[in-house]
Amino acid sequence: MAVLVVNHSAEWSQELYQAAFDRVIPDRSNPPAGLVTHYAAPLAGGGWQVIDVWESEDAFRRFLEESVVPAAKELGAPPFESHVTELYNSLIA
Repeated sequence: MAVLVVNHSAEWSQELYQAAFDRVIPDRSNPPAGLVTHYAAPLAGGGWQVIDVWESEDAFRRFLEESVVPAAKELGAPPFESHVTELYNSLIA
């Protein structure tokens, strides 16, 4: 079952996000296994958010633990929250 993943932190910035993104997905033509779509944007009150659709929660968790967490630690990044929910519907125009 596909899942919607919302990651956010008031302490992340566009620059920190970009540094982490460049480490975990250095070749944009070769996205991680299971990633369907990826969006990133500032939060209204400050900070940063990432919204993804993954083929499964397992695929997301694997990428998070094997790639994102180590890269964030290397960068000295503050923690962020992740919320995962089953995707009910989508429409891409």
